[in-house]
Amino acid sequence: MKSKPEDIVRRYRGTPIPPRLTLLCGPNVTRCQALVDELVRPLAQSAERVDLSIGDISERPGRLNDEANSASLFGDKRFIVLRLNSGEAVRAATAIETLLASETGGDPVFVIAPGMGDKTALAKTIAAAPDALMATCYETSSAEAATAILAMAKREGVRLSREMAQEIAVLTSNDLVLARLEVEKIALFLDASPENPSEPDADILSLLGAENDEEDINLLIQAALNGDAARLAEEIADARAQGISEIGLIRIMLRHLSKLAELRSKVDNGGTIDSVAGHPSVFFKEQKHFKRQLRIWSSAHIARLIERVLQLEIAMKSSGQPDQVLLEEELLLIARKAASAR
Repeated sequence: MKSKPEDIVRRYRGTPIPPRLTLLCGPNVTRCQALVDELVRPLAQSAERVDLSIGDISERPGRLNDEANSASLFGDKRFIVLRLNSGEAVRAATAIETLLASETGGDPVFVIAPGMGDKTALAKTIAAAPDALMATCYETSSAEAATAILAMAKREGVRLSREMAQEIAVLTSNDLVLARLEVEKIALFLDASPENPSEPDADILSLLGAENDEEDINLLIQAALNGDAARLAEEIADARAQGISEIGLIRIMLRHLSKLAELRSKVDNGGTIDSVAGHPSVFFKEQKHFKRQLRIWSSAHIARLIERVLQLEIAMKSSGQPDQVLLEEELLLIARKAASAR
């Protein structure tokens, strides 16, 4: 069954028997992730999360169904999150079809497949299944982001004006994952809750530094992708002292890499680096960085980078190692790779 992204959470929770499989696909990577995070949030409070990737199911297509029908170690409820990077959905088709054909219900499965279109054979199979739900996530408009931010704020007990919601949308470039972090930060600052709602002052965004936080994160990302290891070491030291959101950095980096991939494809199709990266549609403060990175990173390497950053988020949730350590190791590795390619 198909759903609009803005309706999928309500439809999922309003179903007497939750769908066996829920798919989020389309070009908007961060919105796919944001919706899955919202869908699983109630489950995560009392159920075991099992993360799978294409490597777990490509050789054993039945494993997805097996995991959905396996009891946890202590007999608790479980849910499965399968992440498919660009181009991997075709390899996962047999596993997903096996799950949908199973006669047993099992635990819910959530599939994140950014880049997968809704016109593929697999998407049509999922849309036609009575116990499956899917939504295609396109780029979020400013109006859609503001509306979603207002809903987030209401759930946190924060009474935002639409003007402030629009300001948050601008500061986060309509990225709903980053917007949620800002809303949660405001709620924490106000000690707000649904039972004790609070209205923020007009200057709270300046006070909490949403724009400055993103600028600090961008300095880390640019240093890594430019291969500037010395600058990266300085930025890491500053980040340790000030504190940053590791997940927030991942979201911003994915957004930057998506833009870099788009520009790289234009260069591959005959455009010059200077004209592609110097176009007015590219934010003027980032043009010099994009020019440098387009000379370093090929399309194949950018695609691999995106996969590594997505895998980094999974590792943060499952490895038990400190997020800061995992993030710093990956940024330094990226910087060394970029430096060797210059």
